[in-house]
Amino acid sequence: MPRDDRATMHILGLGSVGTVCAYLLTKPNFRVSYLARRPIPPPVVYESGGLSHRLTQLVDDSSGNTPVTTLLVATKAHQTRAALSAYVERISPKTLMIFLQNGMGIIDSVRDILPSSRIVQGTTTMGAYRDGQGVHWVARGQTLFAPTASTSLSNTEEEILACLGEIAKWDTLEDRMYHKLALNACINPVTAVFNLPNSCIAEIHSPAHQLSKRLATEIKGVYAIARPQMDMWNLTETVLKLAQDTGGNISSMLADVRAGRETEIDFINGYIVEMAGKAGIPVPENNHIIQKVKSLMQ
Repeated sequence: MPRDDRATMHILGLGSVGTVCAYLLTKPNFRVSYLARRPIPPPVVYESGGLSHRLTQLVDDSSGNTPVTTLLVATKAHQTRAALSAYVERISPKTLMIFLQNGMGIIDSVRDILPSSRIVQGTTTMGAYRDGQGVHWVARGQTLFAPTASTSLSNTEEEILACLGEIAKWDTLEDRMYHKLALNACINPVTAVFNLPNSCIAEIHSPAHQLSKRLATEIKGVYAIARPQMDMWNLTETVLKLAQDTGGNISSMLADVRAGRETEIDFINGYIVEMAGKAGIPVPENNHIIQKVKSLMQ
């Protein structure tokens, strides 16, 4: 039997983004495995234009015991710690950890249980959603990755990241993540509270738009102190345009509320509140909406 020298990539979290990443990595020079609580049927990715791809090469390695050399973490932010805990014995100091998730503060929340400090952070603007048929990849967007200062990458690891997106400088990635955080904080919880798609924020006389505008005003004040290098003064207008462009979309937070699942609010608006506390700025609207979203789950 010929030797199989293909690099092995593990994925933790086969939501819409994780599944698209699995599709991008399922090519001859990579073996792609997933880690999950239970086996799943081979997922299907639908691209715009009608092309469909069933990921029959995706392998369930959840019950294995071989070391995990490269792990893409694409779980929901609040599920990360529990999901990683089940596999920490297979993670070594040499394991490359790639985090591609919504929200911020996630890595800090799990650093104490990670055997490895070889970390790559990522962010994406891809558009993808799941329904009963599979995952629909509707917008390619842009996906950026940057290793932490102490993390050097092998040629194979760079090739893996190149399959998923682009490698950027840390400052570029960080600005992109903070920008996405601000947008998510102005859209996701508002749609969850009003139980409406993103278009509700685009209606400028609606209560949803007014709430989003108040959140944006607070966030601009926080960023002026905490991220002065970023120009965020057009945040309200940027949120409005995004809400118009994605009017029919259901935010991931609204989807979680409708399904009775815990949301990522602590890693989105909760992170804004944490930033505001360090900057000494009151953010009552952000505090209130955190409690409002949490009350929806009681």
